Amino acid sequence: MKKLILFCIICFLSSKVTAQRAKVSQVFSLGGAFSSGQFIPTTSFGEQVFFGNNYKFSIGSGIRMTVFSAKENTFTGLKKPYLSSTITPLTRENMVIINAPIIAEYHGNKIVAGFNIDLIGLTFGKSKDSLAISNYTGSTENLSVKPTTFNFALGSAGSTNNEVYIGFRIREEITIKAGVSFLFTMLNLRSTTEEQIKKLGNFGHRMNAIPFINLTFNFEK
Repeated sequence: MKKLILFCIICFLSSKVTAQRAKVSQVFSLGGAFSSGQFIPTTSFGEQVFFGNNYKFSIGSGIRMTVFSAKENTFTGLKKPYLSSTITPLTRENMVIINAPIIAEYHGNKIVAGFNIDLIGLTFGKSKDSLAISNYTGSTENLSVKPTTFNFALGSAGSTNNEVYIGFRIREEITIKAGVSFLFTMLNLRSTTEEQIKKLGNFGHRMNAIPFINLTFNFEK
């Protein structure tokens, strides 16, 4: 997967250099994913470079915002000694996830197929100290969790949203896309005292293959 990301970045940069054989569009999308009665809204804005015969391929990037709100989701420890430990916030967990994705697509006459991967970004959310904790051997006093601030590709750190999809072009500038989203969210466990905040470890929650749909608008520059 890392090689695929590198390949996409190289293609994107080379396409910029050869702009005389490509066209550029601004892209805006609005939609969301659905899971267990939840709606996880997303919105994005960026640019795509179209190239190849009849401009059938495109590479792009931009900014995507994902809003994740859930109650009593279980987060599992990601590193030793917490691999068998779980944490469940008892109050609603709210995160605003902002990332820069890489986008790759194939464009037919009416059909679009593609994927996108969040590369890097930030997550915002409040600290929570109302927790249910299992298989945790340390002291549970003064513990709290907060969304991990910095995000990196494929859930290696923080929270990311990655999608695979197909789409149908209603008009030249409007496309409906549907597919599956792979959302990974991460919390940082902390011990809070009057003197300092000590980071204890990261706990993650993965949502595999949840359906999503969005409406995408393309405006050629």
